[in-house]
Amino acid sequence: MRHYGKVIEYNLKKLVKMKKIAFLIAVFSAFSLNAQINPTTDSTKYNDPQNMDVIYSGEAHYIDGEQEMYKILFQCIEYSDEAKEANISDDLLISFDVNFDSTLSGFEIIHSIGYGIDEQVIEKLKTMKFVPAVMNGIAVRQNIMITLPIRTYPDM
Repeated sequence: MRHYGKVIEYNLKKLVKMKKIAFLIAVFSAFSLNAQINPTTDSTKYNDPQNMDVIYSGEAHYIDGEQEMYKILFQCIEYSDEAKEANISDDLLISFDVNFDSTLSGFEIIHSIGYGIDEQVIEKLKTMKFVPAVMNGIAVRQNIMITLPIRTYPDM
């Protein structure tokens, strides 16, 4: 009978030790869960200026779709007589950021057409509504590049 008493005592000590280990695991798990990304509207929480590390679950886009965006941009351009006479056959390339709050910023003309066309397109873009990119359920900034083919001729 004494032998069973020692076995029970040993098992109780082992059980207490396992409870302590389980408690420590639970405490550390709680801290590690707290360190995960929390949804935020603070754009400073994720800093990746070139968006190189981002895997988006939703890309930034114009609210009414890409075709409608291009249609609106083409309609906004008023070609000067000088631009018409220049017989332009080139692509306008513009880069900009769609921020987490749907605002647009950081406009940069990568390839210019000139004749005031670049500025007209940027001014129109500034008035358009975009949906921000989404990463892990959080709206984030994404850089967009738009290529707009420009063709002019004197009889326009």
